[in-house]
Amino acid sequence: MIKYSIKKDPATNIDFITLENGTLKATFLNFGARMYEFFAPDKNGLSENIFLSIQPKYLLDDPAQFGALVGPVAGRIKKGQWKEHQFELNNGQNHLHGGSKGWWNQFWDYQVEEHEKSISVTFKLIDTSSGYPGPIKISNTYELTTDAIIMTTHCISDQDTIVNPTNHVYFNLSGNAKRDITSHILQINARKLLETDTELIPTGQVLPVAGTPYDFSKGNSLKEALIKIPAGIDDAFWLDDKSPQIILSEQESGRRVTISGNRQAVVVFTATGLDLDLPMTFGDNMHSQAGIALETQELPDIVNHPEWGSIDLKNSEEKVFQTIYQVTTF
Repeated sequence: MIKYSIKKDPATNIDFITLENGTLKATFLNFGARMYEFFAPDKNGLSENIFLSIQPKYLLDDPAQFGALVGPVAGRIKKGQWKEHQFELNNGQNHLHGGSKGWWNQFWDYQVEEHEKSISVTFKLIDTSSGYPGPIKISNTYELTTDAIIMTTHCISDQDTIVNPTNHVYFNLSGNAKRDITSHILQINARKLLETDTELIPTGQVLPVAGTPYDFSKGNSLKEALIKIPAGIDDAFWLDDKSPQIILSEQESGRRVTISGNRQAVVVFTATGLDLDLPMTFGDNMHSQAGIALETQELPDIVNHPEWGSIDLKNSEEKVFQTIYQVTTF
C-alpha cells in the first residue's frame, strides 16, 4: 500500500517525510533535502534501516552531511577559485561541498506525489546563500518504487555558474549498523581513479586501478582492501560507461544495493577515522567505518582540469542528474 506521513520535530523545525509502499519505507528531510532512513528487508524478510542516521536533535549541526544533497559543487575546489569567483575556504585552503551555506545546510520547500506504482517527494530551493553565481534553482525528486529510490536533480541558473551535486548518504547493509562495513563486498565498474595530494586535491594524474587494492572491478572485500589501505578510502573513481556502475552487498544480511545513473564518477569514502561525538539512531556514536558513502558525481576539482569535462551551467540552461539506488536480496 502506497502511503506517506509527515512529522515535524519541534526542537529543530525539521519535517520528516516518510514514504511507504508495503515493501520499502524511506524517510526524507526538508533540511538539506536529505535521505534520512531507508528500511529494506534482508534475505529473511526482516526490515531494517540500511542508512546511517543521526539523532534528530543533532541534525542542524551535522558535520558530515549525513544523507544530504550536497551542492552546488560536491567535493573540493582547489583554493576555492573558479574564473574570477572566490568561494568560501572551508576546508583548509580549499572549498568543500558548496561551503558552510551549501544546499546541505539549507531548508527546502517540498511536495509529495502519489503515483500508480510509486510515491515521490520533490524538494525545491532557490539558492542565493551559497555564494555561487545564480540564483540557482534546484528541484530534487526522490521516487520510492517497489525496489529502489530514484534521485533526479534538475538545476537551472539565472547566471553562468557551476553545479556538480551528489548525495552524501552513508550505507550499512547489515541493518541498523549491527556490523561495520568490513563485512561488505564492493564492486565498481571503473578502471581508473584520480591521484590526490595530501589535501585530497587531484594532482591531474589519472591512475589505473588494476593490480592495486583499489581494484573493485570484480567485487572485493572491504575488509581485505582496508587492511592494505589502512588510512581508508576517500577517492574518486572514474566510472566506465556501463551499468550497473556500483554494487554494494553484505553476505550475512543478503542485502545488495545496485547504483546506476548518468554520472561520471563516484567518490568512495569509507569513513575511516571518522569518530564523532554524534549519537546515531541505532544507539552508538558515529565511529570509524560504521558506513560507506558512495557519492555519484562528476570528477572532483574538474574546473581546474577541463580535459576531464565540464560542470558549467550556462545562463538558462538546464542540467538533469540521476542516480538510482536499487535494493535487492540474494
